Amino acid sequence: MTTPVATGRRSNVDVVNAMIAALNAHDVDGMLACYAEDMEWYDIPMEQPVRGKAAVGDFLREMFVVFPDLRYEPEQIVSEGERVVVQFRMHGTHRATYNGLPSTGKTVEILSVSVITLRDGLIVSDHCYFDNAMILRQMGLMPSLAVTFSPPGRAVLWLAVQRRKVGAVLAGTLVLGAVLKRVTRRY
Repeated sequence: MTTPVATGRRSNVDVVNAMIAALNAHDVDGMLACYAEDMEWYDIPMEQPVRGKAAVGDFLREMFVVFPDLRYEPEQIVSEGERVVVQFRMHGTHRATYNGLPSTGKTVEILSVSVITLRDGLIVSDHCYFDNAMILRQMGLMPSLAVTFSPPGRAVLWLAVQRRKVGAVLAGTLVLGAVLKRVTRRY
């Protein structure tokens, strides 16, 4: 169901489309013009929201260095009230260090969904959902799912789980031993 909400001269969908056009042009100022001062950009899998228009601007400038050919291709846009949901394909080539990860030179293409909230004709939040593991696989930093779910891959996963269980039991035993040692000293 699509119900565009008009805000002045532009609907919420128009604002989102203007933001996407500015993103694809790597026009940070054009993007910031679509955002409220208290804007929150939150790539959910990254677990670190970026808050405030200035911080979002810094984040975007960094993204355009890390992925100099970054572009979004909207596939579906649904609008209801103050929310606009966009399903899009993100394309980009990893060309610079990001969060300590050096450039891989690999191109990634992922399907993403953004839930965007607007207030008074400006974007106040953009919560983006995507498969971070898919990005790492496309960068060559994780094995493909075909390898992961092959018999050798499943064996490695089984061993990893068993190691964690044994590690947790050992850690729990050590903690329990330390607690008992302290308790027995008191008595």
